[in-house]
Amino acid sequence: MKVLPTNFNPSSDSGPNSFSRGLLGHLISENKIDIAKNIEEADVEFCLIESPIQKILPRITRLDGIYFNTSQNYESLNQNIKRTYLESDSVVFQSSFNKNLISSWFGPHKNGHVVINGANTDLISEVKKADMSETFGEREIWSCASSWRPHKRLSENIRYFIEKSDPEAILLIAGKGVSKNDFLGFESLINKRIFYLGHLSWESLISLYKTSTNFLHLSFLDHCPNVVVDAAACGCTIICASSGGTKEISSRQKIIVEDIEWDYSPLDLYNPPKLDFESYQVQSSNIVYNLYEASKEYYKIMEKSVEKSKIV
Repeated sequence: MKVLPTNFNPSSDSGPNSFSRGLLGHLISENKIDIAKNIEEADVEFCLIESPIQKILPRITRLDGIYFNTSQNYESLNQNIKRTYLESDSVVFQSSFNKNLISSWFGPHKNGHVVINGANTDLISEVKKADMSETFGEREIWSCASSWRPHKRLSENIRYFIEKSDPEAILLIAGKGVSKNDFLGFESLINKRIFYLGHLSWESLISLYKTSTNFLHLSFLDHCPNVVVDAAACGCTIICASSGGTKEISSRQKIIVEDIEWDYSPLDLYNPPKLDFESYQVQSSNIVYNLYEASKEYYKIMEKSVEKSKIV
């Protein structure tokens, strides 16, 4: 099967691109697909979020989120995503939250599938645990990582860490986009208990997760963040908010902090509410969401779409 990826940047570290790079790479290594160079030789289009081309081939679209932030022109930004969605033969949602949100805005899809993102457990197993004993001794390590924007709630991650961790524990923060406002009220703890590492490679992130007991991701209305999937696969306890799809990711242990109920109507995404850390639930699971299991689901969807197009 020859697959034509659209709206895909294999050199990007963004969540959709990095996951799709791993997904397509695995399917190629399994000799299940080849990457088509053009439309003429392709059997199926694999689209990330929105397609820049008119639909000619059977199309499978992997959706991320849609725009609903009242500080943006969300109707205009959603226009091509909606067109792509309605034209697609099959749609893959990353979480049930993702499916419910998009269905409420664009209508139910005739062939929608929920496939939780999977971790590349083979590659993860090859990455060594970070040895930070020379720098931090035996202090407990917490971590968080994201492309930081206001709805990712870095300040809430920090507040939770300060309120709930051992006084000797440290928090290591990775990712671009951190601002001084994220540390307001915690300035005295910077480089004492809170350390900002900047942007890290995927291998460095995995090494960090392996040395962390807890991974914080109190993001508001997130869909299915790959950093959480990877951190869970590394054995971290996941601390997340109940809003969005993050709570659907299984982990050895998960603390779900109660967030607001949302009816999918437009809101000010970059002004998320504060959380009540005393309102939470604890879950545990032996499931690890694996890239290989996810890739099987994607391949089945591609295969069925191609077969159906030949019948028609």
